[in-house]
Amino acid sequence: MTNVGKRELNKAKKRAEIVEVATRSFFDRGYGATSMSAIADELGGSKATLWAHFSSKEELFAAVVDNKVETFSKDVDEVLTGQNFSFAALRRACLRFLDCLLRENSVQLFRLVVSEGQRFPEINEMFYARGPSKFRNCVAQFFATKFTDEQAQRLTLLIVSAMVGYRSDVLMRPDKPTLKDHEAFVDNVIGLIDWPRPSPAQIQAA
Repeated sequence: MTNVGKRELNKAKKRAEIVEVATRSFFDRGYGATSMSAIADELGGSKATLWAHFSSKEELFAAVVDNKVETFSKDVDEVLTGQNFSFAALRRACLRFLDCLLRENSVQLFRLVVSEGQRFPEINEMFYARGPSKFRNCVAQFFATKFTDEQAQRLTLLIVSAMVGYRSDVLMRPDKPTLKDHEAFVDNVIGLIDWPRPSPAQIQAA
């Protein structure tokens, strides 16, 4: 490995270490109570090292969000990207979506954004643009393989809202639901929707 390659590798490792420390700080202390100085102190060494990687707390928080959303997106994209609409594919995607939403890291990030988003609207905007907005576009593209763009957008709003609302309900329950409960919820949602009929052009193309 060349010296340039080693430097880039070391830089990437240091950046990952910073993001890991910042993640714990944001989750444990909250966005407002977390400072760049405190993160630098926990990392040890020169504070200039932290500032060389991230120029602000907002930029560092964006890196934390991107890190968490990347894993989430990979898992969900696996069952959506390149898929044409079918009820079986939709069911798989909804169950995977719920699984991702209820993971500890996702829950911690959600609670952080909800609890501090009113005081710091920039983190709300940052989180939505990097996470939910991208996911909604992915779901809309999936529905658009069968329905009109308008129908795809309406179905996306309905499905995503149902899954996110279910996650909030689960977090408040004293007794946590089982996988069978998740499956029953998804089946009920899909079964209750008055599914739009595809346009004649879409029928001919199928």
